Amino acid sequence: MVVFSLEGVRVFFPYDSIYPEQFAYIRAVKRAVEMHGHAVLEMPTGTGKTASLMSILTSMQFADPSMGRIIYCTRTVAEMEKALLELKLVIDYRIKEIEKEKLQQSLVHAQQQQPLGQPGQPQPATEVPLLGKKMRESGYLLGVGLSARRSLCANGAVMASAEREKIDEGCRKRTAPWVREAAADRHQARLAMRRVANAEESSGDAPAAPGEAATDVEDIGNGDTAEGLCAFYENFDEYFTPQHFPAGVYTLEELKAAAVRWRHPVLQRPLPLCPYFLARRLLQVANVVVLNYQYLLDPKVSEQQQQQEDWLGTDTGASVVVFDEAHNIDNVCIEALSVHLNKNTLDQALRNLSELSEEIKKRKAADSEKLRAEYQQLLQGMQQQQQRRQRQQHQSQEEQPQQRQPVTVTSETFQALANPVLPSDIVEEAIPGSIRRAEHFVALMRRVIAFLKIYIKVYDLKSEGPLSFLFGFEKESLVEGSILRHFHSRLKALLLALQVTDLERLLPLTLVADFCTLVGTYWDGFIVIVDPYPEASGLHDPLLQLCCLDASLAMQPVLKRFKSVILTSGTISPLELYPKILSFVPLIAESFPVSMDRACFCPMIVARGADQVPLTSKFEYRHDLSVLRNYANLLLDLCKAVPDGLVCFFPSYAYMETAMSYWYENGFLAQVLEHKLVFLETKDVVSTTLALFNFKKACDCGRGAVFFSVARGKVAEGVDFDRHFGRCVVLFGIPYQYALSRVLKARLDFLRERYQIQENEFLTFDAMRQAAQCVGRVIRSKRDFAIMIFADARFSRSDKRNKLPPWITRYLDQAHLALNTETAVSVCRSFLKSISQPCVSSSALRLGASALVDYQPPAADPAELRDAAAAAPPAATALDIRNAAETKASPNAETVQHASVS
Repeated sequence: MVVFSLEGVRVFFPYDSIYPEQFAYIRAVKRAVEMHGHAVLEMPTGTGKTASLMSILTSMQFADPSMGRIIYCTRTVAEMEKALLELKLVIDYRIKEIEKEKLQQSLVHAQQQQPLGQPGQPQPATEVPLLGKKMRESGYLLGVGLSARRSLCANGAVMASAEREKIDEGCRKRTAPWVREAAADRHQARLAMRRVANAEESSGDAPAAPGEAATDVEDIGNGDTAEGLCAFYENFDEYFTPQHFPAGVYTLEELKAAAVRWRHPVLQRPLPLCPYFLARRLLQVANVVVLNYQYLLDPKVSEQQQQQEDWLGTDTGASVVVFDEAHNIDNVCIEALSVHLNKNTLDQALRNLSELSEEIKKRKAADSEKLRAEYQQLLQGMQQQQQRRQRQQHQSQEEQPQQRQPVTVTSETFQALANPVLPSDIVEEAIPGSIRRAEHFVALMRRVIAFLKIYIKVYDLKSEGPLSFLFGFEKESLVEGSILRHFHSRLKALLLALQVTDLERLLPLTLVADFCTLVGTYWDGFIVIVDPYPEASGLHDPLLQLCCLDASLAMQPVLKRFKSVILTSGTISPLELYPKILSFVPLIAESFPVSMDRACFCPMIVARGADQVPLTSKFEYRHDLSVLRNYANLLLDLCKAVPDGLVCFFPSYAYMETAMSYWYENGFLAQVLEHKLVFLETKDVVSTTLALFNFKKACDCGRGAVFFSVARGKVAEGVDFDRHFGRCVVLFGIPYQYALSRVLKARLDFLRERYQIQENEFLTFDAMRQAAQCVGRVIRSKRDFAIMIFADARFSRSDKRNKLPPWITRYLDQAHLALNTETAVSVCRSFLKSISQPCVSSSALRLGASALVDYQPPAADPAELRDAAAAAPPAATALDIRNAAETKASPNAETVQHASVS
């Protein structure tokens, strides 16, 4: 365990030593946060990136309470759990160190106060403090993860369904305000009837009617009350306050267990709480929040979350946002603002409108007051949103800390719709009069859907911009195009007025409203495409796509709202391309080399087969039998030479099916099965999960296995093949995107016109980052070892090879740039033989506390770095700004190489 001081900050690092690249990484993060700048940092996989981030950020937060919260964004629930476990390790070590120091101080004080010969009394172990100021004195903090109901719900009746949509619907049916109000009315009526019945009885010994009480653990049953409500949520809404919850770092399962076992400290009785709403309430006071990308990047999620809980508070400027595994963040931004519609979706939307029309008629006859008050609710909602944004802008301008207002759970908490438009682009004007009445709005939606159904009836590819689309819409429907931007808000108000809980049933109608709102709001960076044959040639199923082409649209609100945003990954090369496509200038952009006692991975490029036929996955060679045969021979030889697990990645499902069919028909797979079992990834999540389980089971029992997967798939993006599960990874070809995609062509045109990024440059960059992500799945620590094989002759070209991360190209020997299959297998055997020999760890590659005391590398003053960034030309890179500032601070200082720290 290491505790060291870095430029005035005491850093708690929960391991016995720290790698040089970790120390350099920690310094870069610290400088970016202190100077309120953005950073793009690349550190190889398996070097403790998450532990380094959590150590420095929590240490800075502990040293400076005004820093704000840490918002750590991940892609999957598994990565969220890993981040929370690393955070828990860091905080547990910090608590232990602070308790040790307090005990030493108390012993010294006791020895000074007591006479000689009388030993001091040891202090009893302290309990976990509740949330508040006292937890900080002991080194505690609150760290929580935010996930969906499927991961956090504790109600057995709700969780009986396996589908996410059914789980969300079951929760809303038990927690919606109108459902609870109706249940409360029924309960009060039942109590009144009991009181009347008791009063009529002649005997005075009749028991009194029971009053409302909290539901104990032993009485909660499957989670529902007698009125059909959720007992967990009723306890949460009635009794919970954040001040009564213990501090600590909670993984999803730990938070779920703590909520169910929660005991009220004042009432001294167990009151099980709802973990899902507990996590959202704790966001108000949490020091570290771990969540998915969409909570910040997708406006349909982020705006909803802000309306529900105001969870970011007023300290967003001081908060730090970290996007881990950010190599695909541009794709996430684009997907968040894109909508796809087909004929089936439009037909379902029409049926949804018919259902809403019938519901409006019923409600109008039964309860016309609700629909009459709908217009007032519309105006109030728009006014509240405008006031909230103006208040946030005023607070950000003053930059003064204000006391957080208590958050009340309203009906907005339970609606699942959120605006598809970015918060800064929402129109702050009244709903047009033509759609204020529910009947008029439904009729106009019918006209819009009818126009879209005619619009997609094409047999040739059609694409146009949003302005051209709106011109055609106005011409055909005689409806003003500006009305479309209000469709989302109007539909949301209508669903709330009708008290709809099964929102998933109305998802097609919601998609149409989102499409209308987006196309009516944005005109730059978007394109409308109709593809008549999206699945296969000859299968006419038109697909209407509103595609976002500018990834910076979703990223800019985050960059403006938070002063420090850190993009980090193990495969985020080239560094200069990400700031360009996301439209920001990073203060620090750096790639850290890995320091190893010996090369634990062996990358190589296999360019030819044994018969000297070039290996490639080019489209014109994909059905070349000689190429498929050489790939099969390479796979078979590797199965004989490499022990345990072997992972293979293909550019696409189509190419994997072609290769597997040829190998099966010609007996290659039968020969592979003699050495290892074969598993493959499919488009079905359940079967892929089962295949992964059996693959790891085969490796554990010593049988060995081969797993065939696809680049850009779920396995390539989120499954680790560490240790014996991945002793070798093979890329059969370069994972280029489908070059004939009209969406891709439109984006390439946009990048060329807006950012001067050439088509080939972006396509190569995108393919290389996917290739690096695939091979990085097998190295998850420095004690691990694996072989990386790039089986395509095009990898040998410098324009491809130079876009791989530096930590891979550094160990790519010049003799391994264009191997044939036989030589490659020989190199694999030699590497496995050498890596099996004992290795003595070098102390120079592990820095202890004593080595860190005297080491203070030269660095630019923060004020000088800010001045250099302000004076830099627009085209200057982060490295140019940093070098200019360091030269000004120390003109004669030499550049420090991070890998040589000792």
